[in-house]
Amino acid sequence: MKYKLPFILLLSLLSVIAPALAEDISYSVDRIWGDGSRHCAFTSLIKWKGNYYCAFREGFNHVFNEKGEADGIIRIITSPDGNKWESCAVLTDKGYDLRDPKLSETPDGRLMLNFGRLLYRNQQLVSLETQVCFSKNGKDFSKPRTIAVTPKDSVSGLWLWRVTWHEGKGYGVNYAEKGGNNVLQLVSTEDGINYHKLKTFDVKDSPNEATVRFTADNRMLIFVRRDGGSRSTILLSSLPPYTDWQQRDLGFHCGGPDALALPDGRILLSGRSEHIPRRATNAIYTLSIDGRVTESMVLPSSGDCSYPSLLVVGDTLWVTYYSTHATNKPSIYLARIPLKYFKVYY
Repeated sequence: MKYKLPFILLLSLLSVIAPALAEDISYSVDRIWGDGSRHCAFTSLIKWKGNYYCAFREGFNHVFNEKGEADGIIRIITSPDGNKWESCAVLTDKGYDLRDPKLSETPDGRLMLNFGRLLYRNQQLVSLETQVCFSKNGKDFSKPRTIAVTPKDSVSGLWLWRVTWHEGKGYGVNYAEKGGNNVLQLVSTEDGINYHKLKTFDVKDSPNEATVRFTADNRMLIFVRRDGGSRSTILLSSLPPYTDWQQRDLGFHCGGPDALALPDGRILLSGRSEHIPRRATNAIYTLSIDGRVTESMVLPSSGDCSYPSLLVVGDTLWVTYYSTHATNKPSIYLARIPLKYFKVYY
């Protein structure tokens, strides 16, 4: 479906509303999976070996089915062009809830999938572990293995939410609840299975889901969701060797964040927006490395929604996400938006 909407410029890190500038944009949004009968959510999009792959959780509802059991499975769909999609792999584990699948490509060219494996009893979470598996053809995946982190930590239930590969190494952030606040750890890997803890961050107000990205000058950026206090998202940044970190409060909540650092210096960030009095929506922000931020657009979305995945295809930004705005239960959508419309305003 084609859309034409004005850009609405709302936010800046200086808490100044941007000028009332408007520019017509044309972009498309298509439902690529889901008919409202199943809960489809938490997307990950990648181009691998010439085809596009999108992974997501599928279940009866957000966590539990009609029997009160957690029943999440992972489905992966594929397309040669983004227009026609078909299911190519399904991962299940009876009695466990598999969720938040994340796709990446390892240095040796395999398709890697990491995800959370959760066990519930009487609808109470009793265990959580991060598992990973690999594929050489996009259809057949190896037996999932639980990741190992050294030095071994006494904290249980650590969740490695996303892995980003850079110059032969994978980086991600473990998080877990501990003592009324959350633990947040930067880890690295060379094989996707064994991880080494690099740093524990001092971030307040229940930090959790985090995405690691790199700029052209090898600066590491970590976008961290927070669910306590002001609930505002934190941006952590450091140049190599990643020992001296800066922490910046972005001033707005961004749930299930994904981001891209473009070669020209623009940074795109997307996730669930909860501006009051607006209902939950999927927003896209444009940031500069010096701290300016513009809420560039809000995609068609409402209710239980968001958890986007961003991919640049030519001169276009592709965004997969989930939403209930057109179906009873969330479906998976693909938006395609010209990159030229993402600008940072003072």
